[in-house]
Amino acid sequence: MSPRRLIDTFMRRASTSSASTSFSSFARWSSSAASPQRRFAVVGSGPAGMYAALELPRAFPGARVDVFDRSPAPFGLVRYGVAPDHAETKLVTNKFHETLTTRDDVRFFGNVELGTDVSLGELYDSYHGVVLACGTNGDRLLDVPGESENRGVVGARAFVAWFNGDPEHGPSSATHFAIEEALMNSVDAHVAVIGVGNVALDCARILLKDAEALAGTDICEHALEVLRANPVRSVSLIGRRGVAQASFSPKELRELLNLPRVRVVMSDESLELAPEDELELKESRPRRRAYEAFVKRASEGECATAGGCAKTLHVRFRSSPLAFGGDAGALRWMKLGRNEIIGEPGARKSVSSGETETVPTALALRSVGYAANPIEMRVQDTSASALRLPFDGRRRVVPNRFGAVTRDASSDAEEIPRLYVTGWLKRGATGIIGTNLTCAEETIAKMSVDFAENPPSDPIASGVDGLLSDRGVRVVSARDWSVIDALERGRGADRGKPREKFVSIDDFINALDDAT
Repeated sequence: MSPRRLIDTFMRRASTSSASTSFSSFARWSSSAASPQRRFAVVGSGPAGMYAALELPRAFPGARVDVFDRSPAPFGLVRYGVAPDHAETKLVTNKFHETLTTRDDVRFFGNVELGTDVSLGELYDSYHGVVLACGTNGDRLLDVPGESENRGVVGARAFVAWFNGDPEHGPSSATHFAIEEALMNSVDAHVAVIGVGNVALDCARILLKDAEALAGTDICEHALEVLRANPVRSVSLIGRRGVAQASFSPKELRELLNLPRVRVVMSDESLELAPEDELELKESRPRRRAYEAFVKRASEGECATAGGCAKTLHVRFRSSPLAFGGDAGALRWMKLGRNEIIGEPGARKSVSSGETETVPTALALRSVGYAANPIEMRVQDTSASALRLPFDGRRRVVPNRFGAVTRDASSDAEEIPRLYVTGWLKRGATGIIGTNLTCAEETIAKMSVDFAENPPSDPIASGVDGLLSDRGVRVVSARDWSVIDALERGRGADRGKPREKFVSIDDFINALDDAT
């Protein structure tokens, strides 16, 4: 069977649950014969990029993989996006760490940003194939008055990055200042968490949990100090639709609802179900279990802790922020609108009831979804290809066909040879960490089929090592990362924590210089 017919066969099977396994199996089969050594670049060292780096040598025996990341530290949203009290979720980094530090066929280029330190065209000219796995670099906006004018309206992603030590939101950043200003300068600050997904749950839980219960985690010391000194007493969890449409994972929801000494306030109306809602819950076991968790918690009374409750969680379904206001840029209040839910099962939507309420608010965390933005090429491009990356502004992804980047988002768009994408930049901000494995398998298998059908010529450039050196880029290697990792673990041990992260680029580089 020809490669073209083989790929058509696999594409027809892509809607089945075993599609990614079929792709991966074919990739290894099609590349198992003796083949020239390939060089690949993977941009991004989060789960999507690391799974791609693991798959490439399997699909292309003898391949060498260079993994680039704009952060000096690898592992992306596992390091900077997973809540510190969910350490078990971060265990996947053990495998990723081993890949970077023990394998000769995989190299790490940390502190190298695509578009700032190296262009896409320069990577394209230097490797047989390029896989983009750099995720999403923004979040979706509410698009209401006062959202951008008040410092205290912050993306949940930035808040998570603040307590996880992401250098992008480090001590010198505007979001770092805004978060600490809101929490430290407000007496009994009320925080609004806007959204009904697991990131919203993480934000609410970290705010309401006793700070001492976080002291033994890898939460950054600056965040722990703020939460200790100015414990948040009141958090609202706000969803524009009803309880039946909330997308919380039941386990994470129960964890929040059962926090010690936290009063949970929700109206009887918020738990009422229309017949259409009941049908939706019948079709979704996770949503049904989440609803049951709300009902169970409501039956226990607002305060279910002996000795009383010190903090309060307000659950506000059928509510939408309409405006934010403040004083000299500091957030002071949020205007909420009450909604009614209409529509058929599976297509329920919110419409305004006309009722409004003004709620004193010091910090509003926007958690309505992550979204990618186009990658800007600010660096002077010395490549022969001068390649530009297409972007689908409607879906906020790089247009692709099973991971092969296409020139535009149309169904018949031409594929750009040797350029691929995986992870959130490929499919949008959906799925769990493990979803990135099947996503990477599909992309690398598509690459394997493409290379079998049209073997690429050798790159016209020998690599980017010299280019980065000439530009004065301080590349953080896998060996450097091992030093940083040991230093962070040592700093954490002194505080009774798994690690104490470096939270700025300067901290990383200075620590490396002092250690070498």
